Amino acid sequence: MLRQIISIITHDPIRKIFATIFAFGLWIYVAIGNNYSYQKEIKVFYSNLPDTLVLVDSVSSIDVIFSGRGGALFSIWAAPPRAQCDLAGQDIGQIEIATKDLRIPVGYGPLKADFEKRAIIISIDRKIGKKVSVAVPVKENPKKGYAIDEIEVLDTIELIGPLKLLDQIDEIATESLNVRNRSIPFEKDLRLEIQSPLIQTTKKSLRVNVRIEQTIQKTLTSIPLTLIYTPEQRVRSATITIDTLVVEGSPNRIRRLSTADVTVRIKLTKLGPGDYLLPAEIVLPKYVKPVRSVPQKFPLTID
Repeated sequence: MLRQIISIITHDPIRKIFATIFAFGLWIYVAIGNNYSYQKEIKVFYSNLPDTLVLVDSVSSIDVIFSGRGGALFSIWAAPPRAQCDLAGQDIGQIEIATKDLRIPVGYGPLKADFEKRAIIISIDRKIGKKVSVAVPVKENPKKGYAIDEIEVLDTIELIGPLKLLDQIDEIATESLNVRNRSIPFEKDLRLEIQSPLIQTTKKSLRVNVRIEQTIQKTLTSIPLTLIYTPEQRVRSATITIDTLVVEGSPNRIRRLSTADVTVRIKLTKLGPGDYLLPAEIVLPKYVKPVRSVPQKFPLTID
């Protein structure tokens, strides 16, 4: 039985292959002539927006039901078109655009397109440029006995984007600067950290000059203690100042440092009534560090 089946298959194979191809081609020919419906998610392409405006919120894709001949639908499957949204003449604000106004170019045969949504909502804002300051976060520490004196940004940066978004931004950060075991000045290129795809920059990175110097120390005395508490809390403390605070940093920064530049505070807002012995948070100018303080903890009572 198996030999008979193999014999039938292998007998005159060229003719059988040709017949199979012909039958498949005939089926395709008949199929592409029939009418079908085909649902497809296609991308939305926005054009002709004036250069003074920027698209801040939009619909990236939309579901469409295509109806028509099989051949035309096959072209949609093989090479999906994009829905074109013409923004010429549009102004600032939230705008509703009817899906019937979207244009879908189809390369083969007539097709009918039905949208699942009646309209799409977009938002347009004015495009502006704004110069901002640069923050350089620092990680690790210089070599023992050395400190950062200054980080100078050698380049200027301008942000370009929506007015409402840039109004909220006055500073942009770079990637972290590693100063581990550094003891001499150096320059480095740092990548800008852009948080929104709506914002463009005139540069992708900035060059900074890092000045590092040997540290000196300074002793400050009688620094007032600030207690942060709610109106409902009654706080009592016998000690209201730090008697002695030793700090260190670059000579330039330490010589300028005064008691008024230092904040010593304890936050009590989440504490209930009772007696406490708490450390204080010491807030110092950039690149200045505390070495030791007396006292280190403060007795407090909350009634």
